[in-house]
Amino acid sequence: MAILVRILMWLAWLAAVGWFWHAGTLGTGAALALAALSLVVFAWPTSVARRRHNELRYVDMGKEPTGYH
Repeated sequence: MAILVRILMWLAWLAAVGWFWHAGTLGTGAALALAALSLVVFAWPTSVARRRHNELRYVDMGKEPTGYH
């Protein structure tokens, strides 16, 4: 769900920048700079702590595998 929200916010950002550029409020350079900034803001990966919460972890039980000797 969070990815969908981020994508929708990114599209809304780009639509707003495009609308301001089309209306003449923003110049081409400013519109391109804001579009590049949107990639930094919305495409930035989530924090490391949040990713660690969902990843699988190996738990060492201290046992040797049997049958491989």
